[in-house]
Amino acid sequence: MSIAPRPVLLFLGDSLVEWGDWDSLLPEYTVVNRGRAGERVEELAARLPAELQAAPAVDRILIMSGTNNLLMEDLYFPQILKTMLPRIHDLCPGVPVTIHSMTPMRLDWLAEERIEAANHQLRQVARATSCHILDLVAPFTSHCEPVTRPCFLDDGIHLSSRGYTIWADAIRSHLVAA
Repeated sequence: MSIAPRPVLLFLGDSLVEWGDWDSLLPEYTVVNRGRAGERVEELAARLPAELQAAPAVDRILIMSGTNNLLMEDLYFPQILKTMLPRIHDLCPGVPVTIHSMTPMRLDWLAEERIEAANHQLRQVARATSCHILDLVAPFTSHCEPVTRPCFLDDGIHLSSRGYTIWADAIRSHLVAA
């Protein structure tokens, strides 16, 4: 009896992607982790062709990028992301792409309205480019409250083990439903 190969996920993004132990979090998938700490969307766009050409045959592409743009008060990053997506479709025809929303970060100086506005723009980009969107606000809001069940590290941006588990569960549910 042969064992079916695990689907391959190419995961692009920033430190939130890079620091995830995706092999443990999503053992039913082979995750190619191409996260880079500190990276902004425009830097991801610059390395995108090389990443797509170097990756093995993938079954799905996941993108979590824009956190650093948002932290630098650059609210235009969804439009940069929008320009990247046709290149992804050209280089990986037929491979579904999922854009992740911003998480509900816990920062006193970052207004919740900015995160909501960025996520609204990301939903529009997904619709305009035939991509899927994975809303991370709902799972983090429902599973990370009260503060006695923290999903974020002390910096309010990066995720705790619990936060990564919630994210992985959201990815798993999304992939099964998509």
